[in-house]
Amino acid sequence: MQIILGVIFLIILVALLSQANILTSRGKSVIFAILMMIVSSAILYEFMFSKKEEKNRTIINAFNQGKSIICLEKTVSNQDYNLELGTLSFMAKPDKIDIAGTIYSMKDCKLQE
Repeated sequence: MQIILGVIFLIILVALLSQANILTSRGKSVIFAILMMIVSSAILYEFMFSKKEEKNRTIINAFNQGKSIICLEKTVSNQDYNLELGTLSFMAKPDKIDIAGTIYSMKDCKLQE
């Protein structure tokens, strides 16, 4: 939202400077190029964030359905691990002595094929 407000502010500023003949055509081109880089960066960031969220959502759904997930070459299932949504990690259940204290971050996990 802040990026959008900043872009709107720059557009208004360019329009006002253009009307006052303070801004040359080269200056307008530079400002336009900067605006395009900002917008392109925002779009790229949103695209990457959406892909990451989709991956996390599919892993969470599979885990909740009882399917196994691979985290750092180890199998993780809801029989042995709990999903901690606050940290997006899988923690070993307290009653599982052999894997007690094991924590896997969701970024290190993928669906079992």
